[in-house]
Amino acid sequence: MDLGPHHLRMIEAIAATGSISKAAARLGLTQPAVSTMLRRVEGHLGVQLFVRSPEGVTPTPVGAEVATRARAALAGIDDLNAALAHRLSEPAAMPLLRVGVQACPALTRLSDHLGSLSPESRLHLRVDPGGGRIPALLGSGTLDIGLFQEPVGHPPRPSDGLERLVLVECEPALVGMSCSSPLAAGATVDLADLADHDWIDDPLDDGPWPAYLRGACAEAGFRPQVRYWATDWQISASLIRSGRAVGIYQPTAAPRDGVAFRRITGDPLGQRVVLMWRPEAGRAAARLRGVFDDVYLDLVRAQRVYGDWWDEHPEAHPALPVPAGPAAGAGTGAGAGPGEGGGSRNPREGD
Repeated sequence: MDLGPHHLRMIEAIAATGSISKAAARLGLTQPAVSTMLRRVEGHLGVQLFVRSPEGVTPTPVGAEVATRARAALAGIDDLNAALAHRLSEPAAMPLLRVGVQACPALTRLSDHLGSLSPESRLHLRVDPGGGRIPALLGSGTLDIGLFQEPVGHPPRPSDGLERLVLVECEPALVGMSCSSPLAAGATVDLADLADHDWIDDPLDDGPWPAYLRGACAEAGFRPQVRYWATDWQISASLIRSGRAVGIYQPTAAPRDGVAFRRITGDPLGQRVVLMWRPEAGRAAARLRGVFDDVYLDLVRAQRVYGDWWDEHPEAHPALPVPAGPAAGAGTGAGAGPGEGGGSRNPREGD
């Protein structure tokens, strides 16, 4: 038995809803039909995909991997169906340029320039909270260009038939905390000093970052106490500003009122910024890189904590060697005026 789209939709629905009955309702099937289909798939694969408990249905490690791949495959199928339907209804329609971007502080500014990447094409933009799906979608042909982040030292995602360019070799993660926290008095914070704090995290990040963060914390002798889960950056910032939690921020995050950004001693957490594209999208990818360079350097100059580190570590950004002195009036990371942009990893929202 080969897995077909109906099997993949069943697996994705169960993983998304955490319930056999809810998945059945979403698929327009009966609960016994979905249960039978799941048993057949698990029997064919020889592995258990989901574990049932009084709290619901949760994927096993193998099940989580299958569900992630199912989403990528289904996205490709749905995109193909939509493109074919559009072609049939409008034979002379413009070609598509499909761009996937991991949510990051640069995204808002990049958005102003996306239309110039390929003026002869219609742009489709996909934004993900994590970078886990973008390489798979590129490989399946669902995306033409992808811009995402991956932990330093993480094995590069498979790039068969794709072009890959690391735009920034290493950007150090910053920790965000309340300006009133005693830890904010120093220039850096030891990761181990955060062991007794409550953390905030993003429940939608399906990339390698969550495991990478927890691995670094384990090396520092603790497991992060994640008490808050949120995808809304305003809620995240308010929890951190109030002193209820600490969180990891991207170093290009703009200063925020009441939130202090500090480097972590020894920079144990870092990530690469990666651009990948299908060969036929090379010209558009080159344009995106040019826009990214300008936007990124502006963000570095605006974040003094990162700007100082940037000047001290030219090896971390050989593709972007321009010095990044802080812009006039830039904040120190210890707080800035109300209304300025965010940039936390939780979520990785725009500037």
